[in-house]
Amino acid sequence: MNIYLIVLQLVCALSCGEAGDATNSTNQSSLQGTWLAQSESQNGKKWNVSFVYVFRGDKVFFTDETGKEVMYSFKLDTTDSLNFLIIQPDAALNISAPISIAYELEGDSLKIVIAPPGLRPTEISDKNDQELIICKRKSL
Repeated sequence: MNIYLIVLQLVCALSCGEAGDATNSTNQSSLQGTWLAQSESQNGKKWNVSFVYVFRGDKVFFTDETGKEVMYSFKLDTTDSLNFLIIQPDAALNISAPISIAYELEGDSLKIVIAPPGLRPTEISDKNDQELIICKRKSL
């Protein structure tokens, strides 16, 4: 009887993994393109911004308001209740540890949440010193 439970658990675990891979693949392709950041907020204080994220393959290029561009490698983690971009900064930035950034993707709207250094976002919000960035897909 126990062998059947073990087999059932293994099948469930494998199917969940496949579903996670499918979600990663779908989100990976849906993220591709240019996203214009429109606003940023933290602890209820909101301001307008005008920086750009360009997702190409497994790279994201971030251009700030001064025109400076930084490239990151990324992979997706959709196995938790929140979806995460696991960002690996470029070696030139002298940051070796990957950074977890929560995201919510709905059509042409992308919300990005960055937690304070050393922490991982806990929700899609600007609470607890998290930065919430609202982006819209750039039309061609």
